[in-house]
Order: sequence, then structure tokens, then C-alpha cells
Amino acid sequence: MTKMPLLNSFPENAARRLTKVIVRTIHLVGIAGVFGGAMSQTPMSGYLAVSIASGIVLTLMEASSGVIWFVQLRGVSLYIKLLLLWLMHLYPDLSIACLIAVIVISGFMSHAPSWIRYFSVLHGRVVHADKEMLG
Repeated sequence: MTKMPLLNSFPENAARRLTKVIVRTIHLVGIAGVFGGAMSQTPMSGYLAVSIASGIVLTLMEASSGVIWFVQLRGVSLYIKLLLLWLMHLYPDLSIACLIAVIVISGFMSHAPSWIRYFSVLHGRVVHADKEMLG
């Protein structure tokens, strides 16, 4: 049997990484639909459901890296985005501004250097793993 060089060259976490990319892509489609619905003032319940479901999956995948995620800026940014979405619900006239802010925060945090994403607001420094939390 011939070995498949491409399959043998996958890193150990390739399946998890690929899954995150797929779920993130689905999430982007949902968010784009929600934003389009807000812009055109049309119902967006299907896109909203996709956004919520994929957002929950993404959060669970990220949080599975350890409890430190919840106090790093990458986790804290989620709290800010949820607050903006709640404001959007309370004040529908702010929907477009809130959604733009959510997209900007998401884009920035996705591409920010690790010293920003892994900064712990609890510790006041970069913390990469749960075991560093006590030190």
C-alpha cells in the first residue's frame, strides 16, 4: 500500500484546526446575514440562528483550551460583543453600529498578535496556559 504524503504530513491538531476554520466560516456567513438583515430591515431569524449556534460551538472550542481563556483578552472580547448584541436588542436603532463594532472587535482579535490575545486582565500580563495562572 502506498503512503499518502499529504495525509502523513498533517500535524496532530489538524482536525481540530480545520473544524474551527469551518465553524468560523459558517459563523461569518451567519453574521453577514444578520448584518444584511439589519441594513435592509428584513427578518434575519435564520441567519441569527446560524450565528448563535456557531458562536456557541466556537466558544466551547476556545474555552476547552482552559479556564484562562475566560480572563484573556480573547475571551473578554466575547463579553464585550455579547454586551453589544444585548444593547442591539434593547435599542434596535443601534443595530448597525453595534454589529459594526462586533465585526471590528472580532477582526482585530482574530488577527492581533499573541501578546494582545493572551493578555490576562486578571493577572495583568500575558498568560498562555492554566498552569501559569498561579505563578
